[in-house]
Amino acid sequence: MKYILPARDLNLEHTLECGQAFRWEDLGGCYSGVIGGALVKVSHSCGKLLVESSAPVGKERLEDYFGLNEDLPSIYRHIGKDPVINKAIKKFRGLRILNQDRWECLASFILSSYTNIPRIKKMIAGLSRGFGRRVALGDSVNYTFPEASGIAKADIRALKALGLGFRAEYIKETASRIAAKEIDLDEVGDLNYEQAKKALVSLKGVGGKVADCVLLFSFKKYEAFPVDVWIKRGIEDLYFRGKTVSPEEAARFARRRFGPYAGYAQEYLYHYLRHERGRG
Repeated sequence: MKYILPARDLNLEHTLECGQAFRWEDLGGCYSGVIGGALVKVSHSCGKLLVESSAPVGKERLEDYFGLNEDLPSIYRHIGKDPVINKAIKKFRGLRILNQDRWECLASFILSSYTNIPRIKKMIAGLSRGFGRRVALGDSVNYTFPEASGIAKADIRALKALGLGFRAEYIKETASRIAAKEIDLDEVGDLNYEQAKKALVSLKGVGGKVADCVLLFSFKKYEAFPVDVWIKRGIEDLYFRGKTVSPEEAARFARRRFGPYAGYAQEYLYHYLRHERGRG
């Protein structure tokens, strides 16, 4: 299947390599990844997003996934009043927040705890290869992300053998609760930000930062402001003259300052700090 979508104000490199998703591979001129049950290759040229997929995905889903329906110039006008964010926007213009599959995003950020991006990618790839379904597009092969029910049934030893460590118990328990419909992620999406965050942090392995990442990258809760080490230090240095603040204080400050698009400000600031001060 091939799709051509209008996509002004989109930079695939900034969008797919800013730390919000872990399964996209740069093939040189295009990126390869998995959306739902399809292996896709995407490139951007002359204001258009070109997509080739191994199975039907649908234009609406692609537009939604890549955040193309969001009025990015309007968001820039809102958060760009801040001089630091304005500088980040000029450097990384076209970075859009994705709208990923909710279960995959939740599981991915549970795996992200206390590790780095290369290892996160390795764990997710192993999990998909071991429990997902093979998909192919030309010479490219990948695997769909496993359903929650599949991980719920997995032997804990098999999960730990993939290098998940202590995260294996977290992801298995959370998958079991979702598979048993003790928590419905679509119902969580209908809640307001505070209620949705409260629901997510009730899950094993989900703290405030992970919950905010999931809400931002797969629930369109753009007021979410994930605070990790990079962001905490950046907020302290740039806005508090080096004074130590808690992650909660940093997030409250950011939501007051940037309002409904605090999450967009966070992602531009995060990408800016990683490039300016070293890559994580």
